[in-house]
Amino acid sequence: MDKQYVVVSDTHGDWAILTTILARHQLDMTAAFYLGDAELSADDDLFDVYQAVAGNMDWDSAFPDDRVYVDEAIRIFLAHGHLHHTPLTLMPLVRAGQAVDADIILTGHTHELGAQKVNGTIVINPGSISLPRGEDVEYGGTYAVMSVTATLVQVAFYTRMGELIPNLTVTLPRI
Repeated sequence: MDKQYVVVSDTHGDWAILTTILARHQLDMTAAFYLGDAELSADDDLFDVYQAVAGNMDWDSAFPDDRVYVDEAIRIFLAHGHLHHTPLTLMPLVRAGQAVDADIILTGHTHELGAQKVNGTIVINPGSISLPRGEDVEYGGTYAVMSVTATLVQVAFYTRMGELIPNLTVTLPRI
């Protein structure tokens, strides 16, 4: 039961990169998630594929503030993070994800990539594909691909150009 999920955030109007990422991974992905600050219309055809949430720079009220994705492999809570004050602490976001029994929480907003367990729940930020910040800014923008098995979640980070960044790959136990 190895499933792959594409996770992108904070494109800030870069429609083309969202299309490019889908083309790269369309054959092997189970689902694609967009974590806000698209600065695009929610009725764009891209959001027929990407399951999206609103960011603080999204003005289209058709984007939900958060959402839950469920399939036979996983239960995922998606939120941009601005409404949970993620630059200060992850705890309000973690509590929101745990309230809906999420196995994984996906968030953006900070433009800094990361994958970790917080209070027993996996939290993943793919970073910003267009405006990266933090110690990994040298990669020029990142997104993530999660591979999920019954016991593990592996998070691989990629550059805008689709290059795997091997030293940033994180494997976390699901339990």
